[in-house]
Amino acid sequence: MMKFDGTITHLSQKGLGVVKNTQNNMSYFVYGTWPGDRGEFEVTDKPLHNKKFGYAKLVRLIQSSPQRQTPPCPHTGPLQNACTGCPWMIADYASQLEQKQNRFRYAMQRVGFDAAQLPVKPIHPAPQLYGYRNRCQLKTDGAQLGFISEDTHQIAPIQDCIVLNDACRRLLQSALEQLPNPDWQSDSDNNRHSIELDDEMQPDAIRINRERAFKQGNTQQNTWMQAWLQQQLARCSHPDKAVELFCGSGNFTSVIAAANCTSVLAYEADADAVARLETRKLAKVRSVVIDLFDPRIWKKLKNRVGDARTLVLDPPRAGLKKHQGFFDSFTALKTIIYISCNPETFARDAWFFKQHGFLIDEIQLIDLFPHTPHVEVLAVFQRR
Repeated sequence: MMKFDGTITHLSQKGLGVVKNTQNNMSYFVYGTWPGDRGEFEVTDKPLHNKKFGYAKLVRLIQSSPQRQTPPCPHTGPLQNACTGCPWMIADYASQLEQKQNRFRYAMQRVGFDAAQLPVKPIHPAPQLYGYRNRCQLKTDGAQLGFISEDTHQIAPIQDCIVLNDACRRLLQSALEQLPNPDWQSDSDNNRHSIELDDEMQPDAIRINRERAFKQGNTQQNTWMQAWLQQQLARCSHPDKAVELFCGSGNFTSVIAAANCTSVLAYEADADAVARLETRKLAKVRSVVIDLFDPRIWKKLKNRVGDARTLVLDPPRAGLKKHQGFFDSFTALKTIIYISCNPETFARDAWFFKQHGFLIDEIQLIDLFPHTPHVEVLAVFQRR
């Protein structure tokens, strides 16, 4: 394989270092690198259907980036057989936040926004850089337990995880004590079992392939987001009827229900999540199980949501996705409050809103997951 020297100039949208090879004028994505790293790189055979880009690996670090640090976790390191769950642990936290903001601004710029004119507030940092995660998903073959290493798709065995909170770390140790476990054996390398842990479960509830209820993975930051939403709803001059899309089990529904709106329609595809929401017995809330990615969804909902003036949505990574007929149904909307876990799909949807007369009133970024490229986007749109 070809080797070359170069310097990492920036990070890709997926958080990989980008280096230019002057020998063939191609750029390469490199795991485990940071802007300013100078090193020797080797082109890999990982496929990428783009003639201008490829993948490479760092063979030798010649000079470290000024922002580079030694990761405190023993399970990080070279890509092969290493845990790749916290790829940005190689850099100091201030530069991580800077790169998350860069990722968001680039996503918005790509769809047509003038990034310099966006009302973006400084990113809200995580109060804890370690011990913050309240849930995780592990993989096991009955002999070992860990996370999947990104490029090899093999289990990277771990003995601890310093980003988990204390309750989850204790659960992890309970799971490790059950190894080797013949009941957890897999029949092939591509069919490993999952074990989900969250800080609300007991050790005797550890099971393979048992999906736990979704919740935001950072409790402190989730509380901060709920307070932010409460503030935005309090500023609405038109309480009236509100609609929530992708309501889940009610993480934000409870905040909307406590606001001054007259009624809340909450929609979600997961019937189990809606059942959990209904146990909250929230006044003013009517919850409905429905596939929000159905191509005919907005036509189906037109008679129910047409008079809603406030919309709150917290979609999965795919974003709103179904645009056709949206504003034919939401004809009375004045305010859209969008909570997003993906800057790229948020940018796409924000541009769609703009084409229909909604301007961005506020953007607040928040770091839910330090040491990863993930950044949460909280935004308010107003019809002008």
